[in-house]
Amino acid sequence: MILRHEFIVFLLFSFHAGSLPANNGDVREHTELVRNASHSFVIDVGGTLDPENIEITIENTGGVPVVKPRIKVNGKYNFYTLEDMVAEITAGCATDEEKAMAIYQHVDQNYYWWSFPRDNSSYNPVRRFNVYGYHICAQAATQFVALCRAAGVDARVYETGVHTISEALWDGAWHLLDSDFGAWYVKSDNRTIASIQDLLAQPELVARTYKPYRWYRRDDDRKIIYRPDGEPPDAGLKHIFDSAREKGRIEHSYDDRVFTDYSMDITLRPGEKLVRWWKPVLGKYFDQREKLEPPRYGNGQLVFEPDFSRHDYSGSIQRRNLKFAVEDGVLPQVHPDLWQDSAHGEVSDLVIPVRSPYVIVGGNVETAFYKGGTSSLDRITCSADLDPTGDKRTRLWNYYEWACGQGEVQQVLDDKLIRDGRQATYDFDVIFSISANQSGKSIPKAYPMIYGGISGLEKVKITADLQVNPSSLPALSLGRNVISYADQSGGDRDVKITYRWREKSGQHPPGPPRQAVSPADGSVRVNATLEIQWSAANDPDGDDIVCYRFQLSFRPDCAWPLATNFDRDIREGTSLKVPEGWLNPRTTYYWRVQAEDEYGNRSPWSRVFSFTTR
Repeated sequence: MILRHEFIVFLLFSFHAGSLPANNGDVREHTELVRNASHSFVIDVGGTLDPENIEITIENTGGVPVVKPRIKVNGKYNFYTLEDMVAEITAGCATDEEKAMAIYQHVDQNYYWWSFPRDNSSYNPVRRFNVYGYHICAQAATQFVALCRAAGVDARVYETGVHTISEALWDGAWHLLDSDFGAWYVKSDNRTIASIQDLLAQPELVARTYKPYRWYRRDDDRKIIYRPDGEPPDAGLKHIFDSAREKGRIEHSYDDRVFTDYSMDITLRPGEKLVRWWKPVLGKYFDQREKLEPPRYGNGQLVFEPDFSRHDYSGSIQRRNLKFAVEDGVLPQVHPDLWQDSAHGEVSDLVIPVRSPYVIVGGNVETAFYKGGTSSLDRITCSADLDPTGDKRTRLWNYYEWACGQGEVQQVLDDKLIRDGRQATYDFDVIFSISANQSGKSIPKAYPMIYGGISGLEKVKITADLQVNPSSLPALSLGRNVISYADQSGGDRDVKITYRWREKSGQHPPGPPRQAVSPADGSVRVNATLEIQWSAANDPDGDDIVCYRFQLSFRPDCAWPLATNFDRDIREGTSLKVPEGWLNPRTTYYWRVQAEDEYGNRSPWSRVFSFTTR
């Protein structure tokens, strides 16, 4: 703390704002001004690959609250409520099976395995996906179940005793879908997904299924593999279901946490903005005291800098015995209405709430103020209610009784906030208490007593540091991006939307394999035990092809594979040998391949090839 006083006292507390990491390539910026309840605009992204998304900011620059501002890009990223999420995830799905599989793939592919945050509300899909993006088995199962039920598909959580899994109901039967392990198990008909009870009766169904690898993408977009693919499971996977014989049960204890109605909607007051970064530019995350830093997360800030000379903030800020400059033209901008004396000792209070849809992991309060005297009736204090479990005020600072004149304080909130444990912080209140001695009205307005004997606030700026899941943010992609904005504000609004991104040039993704070598596309009377081969992919930059992702399905659209065995990374060669016993006679199968080069750039999927067994 640095202290300076010459009738004017400054209290300064250190604040680390963070900085964007350096990288090659030009940073582009687009700012759009919005004045209508719905608005669309286009951002064209150049280069040869999808860009590095850096920042998106929504700022209320007008005079009315902006209620529920929402942004979509090319019709995607509408993840504000549970219903919104389900509508986007299951778009185009006609049956309960298709809905359940689409939800399974969303949870499996858009999250990564990591030590879970202990925030109780993170079991809810809206908060889990938008705020965190990582989980262990219990969160994966509850996300799946909540999304299925919201889609009208019956689903349930099942505890085996050592692992939490989930089942969905379609066609009159239960089917296990484990979106934590990224696995399901097919019955002996080689088509129907088994239930937990099926697996208990036929453990060999587990033993024949590969355990997929877990993976995530680092900030530099390189894929990190936790374990190699292609390893058949040992007793380590089978023991999960052995445990279920004794300890297995349908689990309902998560329901209260899962089905609480959370939303990512926010109301931005005049002078308030929401900034979100795709990378952890602040280096702050929930459970920071207890957990290792997640390998992939983002940060953001909710910043409120009210202008009391232009707005009275009716309904969004609470006050008692206070006037604003917009009402009477008196400075400082916030000041007592009735001054204090021995007969009237009521202190004037200003309560500024901060409400965030993202978990708050730090922040600070900057204040410029003026104190008009040194009596016991001349006071300015700042406190905050930072405890989400109840009304517990924490004193931030109390301007010295012996000092007067102008002052500035910047108070860091990081160590005062609840940033770990089961109860996370999503909102807090900042409270200013002000009093001015009635006898000070006679003090002339002359430096340093520029406002005479009155006391009050000249400026307030509150910043809440946030954790966000970058996968949920409305990202730009290569080419044409149509950004759709909508809100539910009344009256005229003035909103400023700013995108910042870095274009990527110099590399190109590889092309997909073009031919089915064996069996040829459309072949019939193919042996059920075979080796599927495809032509090698070409990379326009001459980069090595290091991996092919292969999928085999009984669906012409390859919406999901026959089994998790047939959604594989092939790291050597251009073929896959189909294990004996998996393909049925007189059945048509469909397959496709995707190539990946040495820099992690992936091709589009190949066209879908087919063959029919004899």
